[in-house]
Amino acid sequence: MITLLSKFGPVTLCLLVLITACSSVQTGQQSSAVSGPSPNLATVYFYRPHSSPGAAVGVDIKDNGIDIGTLQDGTYFVCHTNPGQHALTATTDTASTQNFELQPGAIYYMEAGVVPSQHILRPSLSIVFDLQGQSAIQNLQLLSYNE
Repeated sequence: MITLLSKFGPVTLCLLVLITACSSVQTGQQSSAVSGPSPNLATVYFYRPHSSPGAAVGVDIKDNGIDIGTLQDGTYFVCHTNPGQHALTATTDTASTQNFELQPGAIYYMEAGVVPSQHILRPSLSIVFDLQGQSAIQNLQLLSYNE
């Protein structure tokens, strides 16, 4: 995980929020233990903490131009997707797109938010360590996107 942070940096990770090629989305209640990774798919937990800045504004997430979900304050969703290159886009008043390489069987935690900047709200997305992500989603509302 440290290698990913140093290699891709926060800007690249902000765009990871937009994973579009989700093959399925986990539904149901989330326990404190997260789902085990599939050996053939990458798993990404996208979340937005309670009381985050710009809480009234949703952050739309896209993967290769396809909508995969919208994060409101205090919510998260799970995306199981094919490994490989993904052009991820986070959108609020503006959009930010980056390419990200997802590994098969890997689990990623992405924290989304907005950053006020000169009268607009810029989307932000950052990868967090597993324990931090697992802890963060425990008290958030699970969204079910069945597309």
